Parts: sequence; C-alpha cells; structure tokens
Amino acid sequence: MASESASGDAHPLRVVALIYLCGALLFGTLLVLEWRLIDRSVVAIARERGAALFSLIQTTREWNARHGGVYVVVDESTQPNPWLKHPARDLQTTDGVRLTMVNPAYMTRQIADLALHAEGARLHLTSLKPIRPENRPDAWEAMALARFEAGETEVLALVEGGGEGGSGPAHRYMAPLLVREPCLQCHAEQGYQVGDIRGGISVTMPAEVLIARRDQLRMRAVFVYLLAGLLAAGLMHGLLRANRRHVVQVRRINAEQERLIERRTVELAEANRRLAGEVDLHRRSEQRLAASESRYRAIFDSAAEGIMLLDAALRIVQVNPAFCEITGYAAEEVLGRKPSMLGSGRHDRAFFRELLATLAAAGRWQGEVWNRRKDGDLYVQWMSAVRIGEADAPEGFVATMTDITSRKQTEEKLRFRANHDALTGLPNRRLFEDRLQSAIASALRHGERFALMLVDLDHFKGVNDRFGHLAGDALLVEVGRRLELCVRASDTVARLGGDEFAVILGEVGGREDAAEVAERICAAMALPFELGEGVAHIGASVGIALGPQDDADAGELQRRADAALYAVKHDGRGGFRFHGEPA
Repeated sequence: MASESASGDAHPLRVVALIYLCGALLFGTLLVLEWRLIDRSVVAIARERGAALFSLIQTTREWNARHGGVYVVVDESTQPNPWLKHPARDLQTTDGVRLTMVNPAYMTRQIADLALHAEGARLHLTSLKPIRPENRPDAWEAMALARFEAGETEVLALVEGGGEGGSGPAHRYMAPLLVREPCLQCHAEQGYQVGDIRGGISVTMPAEVLIARRDQLRMRAVFVYLLAGLLAAGLMHGLLRANRRHVVQVRRINAEQERLIERRTVELAEANRRLAGEVDLHRRSEQRLAASESRYRAIFDSAAEGIMLLDAALRIVQVNPAFCEITGYAAEEVLGRKPSMLGSGRHDRAFFRELLATLAAAGRWQGEVWNRRKDGDLYVQWMSAVRIGEADAPEGFVATMTDITSRKQTEEKLRFRANHDALTGLPNRRLFEDRLQSAIASALRHGERFALMLVDLDHFKGVNDRFGHLAGDALLVEVGRRLELCVRASDTVARLGGDEFAVILGEVGGREDAAEVAERICAAMALPFELGEGVAHIGASVGIALGPQDDADAGELQRRADAALYAVKHDGRGGFRFHGEPA
C-alpha cells in the first residue's frame, strides 16, 4: 500500500511538471515571436525616417543640379566653395552684393548642418572618389558603398557610438546617389556616366528613444505572457488536484463497499454458496459500469471545450456546461433541436453539405464555424466532429467546440497593422501596391479605366517648423480624413510615407471624372486646418495617370503620376495635372 501511495503521488507531480514545462515552452515561443515583431517595427520606423530624409536631400540636389547651381549672398555661414571649379563661381551684383554659386554638394552640407540642429540627425555626403577630402567615407559608409555596387538600394544598421564623433546608439541609413545628366557638369571629368553610382548620403539618427520604446514594449510583453502562462498552468494544476481528490474519494467509497460486501458474503456463504459466483459477477459488472459512468461524467462536465452529442437524425441529445457557457443557451433550450439553431448565416448550404459528406466518408471533420450566441453576438469556433458507428448506419455524432473569437480578432489586428499606416489608419505602401495591381488586372479583364493620383502636400514642412511634429501628425490624420471624403467608398486612399498620399479611382469614365475628384482634393486641402496649436494653411499638388495604358505596369503608372506631380510643383503647386498633358 505504501508503494502504491508513493507511486500515485509521484505520477501527479510528473504531470504537473510536464504542464508547467509545456506552458513555459508555449508562452516562451510566443514571447520570442512578439519580440521579433517589436524589433521589426523599430527597424521599419528607423528605415522610414532615414528614407524620408534621404529623399528630401535627393530631391533638393536634383533641383539644384537642374538649375546648374544657385547663387546666394556671401556671409559668415556661406563662404565661396573652394572645391567648386567654375568660371562663374563668384559674382557681384550692380549694387555691390557679393554672390557665390552653391552646387548640390555644398547645398547638401548646408542642409546637413540644419538637420543636425533641428532633427538631431547627422547627414554625410560621401563617395569613394570624393572631390572634397571631408567627404571621404568612414568604414561603415565604405561598406555600404560596396554593397550599392553589388546591387543593393539601401543599407540600415544599428550602431553604437552614433558614427563619427557621436555617442550612444544610433540608426545609420544610407542610400546611393546615381549620376544624372545635370551631374555631369561637375563630375564628367572624373569619368562618370549617367546611371553610375556617384556616392551616397548617410543619415545617422539617435536611437535612444526608439530603443527605449522597444525595451518598454518588450517588458510589457514579458509581463503579459508570464502572467498568462502562470494563470494557464495554475488553472490546469487546480483541475488536476480537484480530479485527484475526486478519484481518492471514489476509491475510499469503493473500499468501504467492498469490506461491507465481504462481511455479508461470509455470513451468507453457507446459505448462498451456489449463487455466490453469479452475485460476485453481477457486483463486479455494476462496479465497472459505475466507475466508467463516473469517469465519463467527470470528463464530460469538466471539459473546457463545449461538447454536443447528436443522434443519427442530427438532433441534440446532450450538452456539457462548457457548451452552455459558449453559446449562452441552457441545456433544456437545445435538447431535441438541430445545431442549425446556432447558425450565423455566414455559411451557405454547400458548406454544411460538404461537412456532412466528409463525416460520412472519413468519420471525422474539423474546421472553423461561425455561429451566433443566444444574445445575438457572432463568434467563431474551432469544431471537431466524429461519427459514432458505421458510415452506412451511424448511431450518432460527437462534436467538440472551442471559442477562438479572441484569437481571430488578434490575427485581424496584426493583419491590419501590417497593411495600414500606424498614424492615419490608411492603407500603407504595401497594401496600396497590392490594390494597384488588382486595379490593373480588373481594368484589363473588364475593359474599364481607372485613375492613379499621387498627392503631395504643399508647405507641410512649414507646419512642422511652426507648430511642431505632433501638430504635423494631427494635420496628416485630418488630411487622410478629407481625402476619404473626396472619393467613393470603393476607391483607395493610401499614405505612402511622409506627406505623400495616393488615390486609386476605380471605374472612371475618363479624364473628366478624375479631374473632378482632383479639384475636390485641391479644394479640401486649401481649407484651413484647425489644430490644437493654431490654424494651419497648406495646399496640395496632384499628379494623375490613367490606366491601363499601353503595357504600363504598376511601377510605370506610378512614375507617370510622379512626373505629372513634379510638373505641377514646378509650375507653382496647388493644382493638378495629367501625365502627358502639355504645360
């Protein structure tokens, strides 16, 4: 007896240890996945910020190069560039004002100084063949330039020390500068050709805030998953203890009954010798039946999953407490009725015909089913159904169900985050590109036309400079709302990054329909923006490309719309233009 007791005590301990171990592995894995998601979000934010600064510098450099350099007044902060070899580098106006030419490289250094003081970001123009010695690359930049030569389009890294002369962690972003036609004015003598990689611009951004936020999210995830794991393991531990107490009690009762029967058997042994065997057999059969029924009832009533027993005619004959908790129906409200009473209307008859056919052929089925609770709420459950009996003569069916509504909602939230802009809630560049591909395919399939609009905000930088970035974020949210009011519900409004938005108009009749929407957008953006910090005034420039055209793919349509947008901004902003439309 002592050996059996010790063995019985050791077995539950092993089960409890196994439960805690499995819980730790499960929630540990989920925690690792959550940490990876947090890390990817931090890298995406750093990449977007670096790409935005690089794009701004690249645009201003191209503008300078297209104009062959610009002249500014010579003062203490802007002295003649000793590295610029140009016969008309320095001029003097008729009223005696000294002017000096600022080329793209010199302008980049000027902007870098402004960015360092305003944004805390350090910009460095560099090249493997620099004209100016200070533009020589450091080790990290040289590595990035080598990767650009190998075909990469951008490089991002988290470094300690913040690059040259910095301290603390920093994100370093770098993208290549390609030689364009205007660049040959200064760099043709170095042997460059159009399309060559001239060098690059590195952006060094302090990462303390992002890392602190990442660490905060990590600690929150650790707390949540640790708490969830302890609660789950504790619950299973409690269920095992309760079940063990019940088993011990049943054994004690059985032992007492056996002792009582043995005393009565001794007293009646002589009188009932012939019947002893039959009585003993009957007694043992009853004990096994009672024990089996007791185990079945304990499992049925204490199971966390909802259980529903059906007869051969698919009528409900028994349900457990978990079923009532999930559906909201009491047992007496469902007995004798068919499971269709729980239907949500989201599955057609073909779905249930296939379910029954699978049960008949394979004897089991499992999958997701949308049902409706007694109070009318929809929920999704994971259901497993098993046939009892042979396929040609089923005796009934057993169905178990688990409410997975919370898990589905979490999956939907993660899917939404991956495809929508975190600030405005609009589709992001990834979802925009998917919908643009769908718009092209639909237009080609049905012979329809659609319009692609690229919307760029005018004077948005002034709002940030005057009111701050929080006010700028609030303005971007309001811009997204106004853009959605200008289009139909079936159209797409997306934020591509920074102050750049895109609109896909499906099934347009022609240029007139697109022009009407563009006019509404320009008018909406020209209205004052009531911000908490004050009233802001901006505008919008819109470039439009109609599709499908020729064999233009999604990338070509975006380039055409971008070219039209550039033409609008070149002509003074605050309007719209179709691609190919004369100035």
